[in-house]
Amino acid sequence: MPGNSLRVVNIDGVDTEACCGTHCDNTAEVGWIRILKSQRISDGIVRLYYVAHERAISVLNDEHEMLQKLCDQWGVDQSQILPTATRFFNDYKRLSTQAKKQDQQILNLQVKFALKDE
Repeated sequence: MPGNSLRVVNIDGVDTEACCGTHCDNTAEVGWIRILKSQRISDGIVRLYYVAHERAISVLNDEHEMLQKLCDQWGVDQSQILPTATRFFNDYKRLSTQAKKQDQQILNLQVKFALKDE
């Protein structure tokens, strides 16, 4: 166990956990929180991955910088990022399917041509 004591956190009707982590006297001490992802562990149990305070601000700044780079690279306003990304993805799927069909057609023609010469 990392510390000398074990704290049991009980939130009536929600959860009870054994906790050996960092504790604050007031939630205001935590500052900004940014949830990075959630993972379903089992029925009714979800694990949250998050950062707080300076790390949360750093993650938010990194996300903003990435968003701005995409806007600049794609030549769109921030409000158009999602529709543009969706269009790119749908075009990619459509063109990939089309390329696979064309590859199969080329293979069929090559086989037909090879069998014709025999």
